[in-house]
Amino acid sequence: MKRKIAFIKYGGLAVGGSELWLQKIAANLPKDQFDIDYFYCDASLLIGIDYKPGNTNQDRMRYMKDHGINLIKFHVDAVDFRFHYHCWIETDFWKVFNPKKYDLVQTVKAGPKEYPFYLINLPVVEMITLANRPDISKNVAWSFHPSSWQRNVWLKKGGDSKRSSVLPPLLDKPLTTENYRIQLGIPNDALVAGYHQRADDNIYSSIPLNAFAKCQNPKWHFIIKGGSNLYKKQAQDLKLKNIHFLPSDGEDVTVSKFLNTLNIFAHGRKDGETFGAVIAEAMIHGKPCLSHYSDTGLNAHKETMGTAGLFAMNEKDYTDKLYSLFSDKRLRETLSAEAIKNASKYSIESTVKRVTDVYEEVLNDPSRLYIHINLITKLRDTISVYLVFFIKKIKNMIR
Repeated sequence: MKRKIAFIKYGGLAVGGSELWLQKIAANLPKDQFDIDYFYCDASLLIGIDYKPGNTNQDRMRYMKDHGINLIKFHVDAVDFRFHYHCWIETDFWKVFNPKKYDLVQTVKAGPKEYPFYLINLPVVEMITLANRPDISKNVAWSFHPSSWQRNVWLKKGGDSKRSSVLPPLLDKPLTTENYRIQLGIPNDALVAGYHQRADDNIYSSIPLNAFAKCQNPKWHFIIKGGSNLYKKQAQDLKLKNIHFLPSDGEDVTVSKFLNTLNIFAHGRKDGETFGAVIAEAMIHGKPCLSHYSDTGLNAHKETMGTAGLFAMNEKDYTDKLYSLFSDKRLRETLSAEAIKNASKYSIESTVKRVTDVYEEVLNDPSRLYIHINLITKLRDTISVYLVFFIKKIKNMIR
């Protein structure tokens, strides 16, 4: 008998790493074992936090439809980050989602207890994206982590070792042999470094381009695909030559085409990584990698690169290592060979197998008891959310 799985994610068809992980799991689960409904919404107002969420991407929607996934859209007016569980305001989620139809819920979340999952009377399997405190809700059946580094931090904060495991994001093999060199006017004998990133000022790192500014050579180029507009401003301020920018999109093929353009995957991110899927993608394409330490403490990307990359502790160290990668062909070849060897563990087949094994364990274990959500609890949380929302409206009217 097929199992019915509900995938649920606010902004679930955006192009962020969390959303891509969830989309690819849903798309690649064996159709003879699971029926999947994928619940998503568009981006909305976030209250109490200075962050702009990624919106629904048409390329990702097409990807899901091409893989036969049933998409179900719900609406959210706002998410209130001032409220402990980040409640959704003015949502029709409970009208479009019927828990009685499903055996299990799969989601991606930051870690702590979060709306609406603690209100769903079903086992929830979560992929945790931050080294955060655990969700101790009774219905959390399993917690995946993208790296051992993050899981160890989570365990020290009270996570359950018996109901958790490491599951790196599943990644496609190279999808094309094409590259962007002709389009960008880059000669075949030029050496190219660069990386891709979502458009978010909060994760912008000045280190890669500052380093490239000190490694200027007529035959050395740098490309950034996507990313914050702060990179373009930085390039102008530094008067960089041989710098190129490509727009972001939701197509896996264009990411593969971009990586084929590079000789070096030179990565930078202010807040670091809890895994670093972009680095793993580069490794699958045989690229030697470089990244840097983050003061925030999220530094799992060092583990992800392993023997396939260099990890810099500061900007000067990054500059020295970038110069070495540009100038030392043997170093690039050695790291490239390591990248190809290490990348096999990120294959779709191995990752999906680990997910299905966990689903079967969760669904077939009679000792797992899920306490029915108390109606009073649900009413209390709903009333609290609306009170906060209406008080804010009244204050705005008075002003």
